[in-house]
Amino acid sequence: MNIEERYPLLIGHSSQGNHELHSIQEVADFICTQGLESDLLITQEDGSYFLNTFGIYIDRIADMEYREELLKVLIPMQMELDGTAEIDEEPSPEDERLEEVNKRLEPFELYQCGNGKYGLSLPFSFLQKPYENYGQTAFNQFAEEHGEEAKNSFGLYTHGSGYEWEKVFQAAFQEDAGLQSIEFDSEAGGFYCYCPDAALLERMGLAFKAICDDPERFQEMVNRALSDGQDETPGMQL
Repeated sequence: MNIEERYPLLIGHSSQGNHELHSIQEVADFICTQGLESDLLITQEDGSYFLNTFGIYIDRIADMEYREELLKVLIPMQMELDGTAEIDEEPSPEDERLEEVNKRLEPFELYQCGNGKYGLSLPFSFLQKPYENYGQTAFNQFAEEHGEEAKNSFGLYTHGSGYEWEKVFQAAFQEDAGLQSIEFDSEAGGFYCYCPDAALLERMGLAFKAICDDPERFQEMVNRALSDGQDETPGMQL
């Protein structure tokens, strides 16, 4: 199944109303027309979040593989609109650097936003092997140690939401002055943070991944972060 077949119907939301989007080209057209008037939201057919924009530029997106294919269509259209179409279309040194960094950050993703900031994300619903349920074992063990079931009656994990990942990230860097420069916008289904300093976000992202990849250290960090109070928002992974 190619990436377009994975999303046969998306819904674009703008100040002009809702629009059905059946292909990557239609998504790009929607962003570059409606995005001239306002920021946009695109959801999946069931209403769940897919992406949002700052004007014609992507802010956040739930599926990084889709983002890669969308940008192949979207960037030339953006360049036509912002007057940079004559600029060499070869990947910039910054793009190449981010690509190399992301090989080391996987399954986290470091990317440029359209507002002068950089984002670091971990959208749970779109994690693929070998990163399915990444880090979830530590949250399940925390639940069990506190007399809770790992999953609730709806089959959702009781711990491990994006809000709790945010707490763990903050606990990991509570002594790091750089934490004050990070903005968080996590949700139940994913961890998201932003910063105008790419080097800072890269440093913290790589350090955090190293913690996550060490089961003992990550378990200790989860226990520390969640011991002062449990997140009431349920996880979103099945």
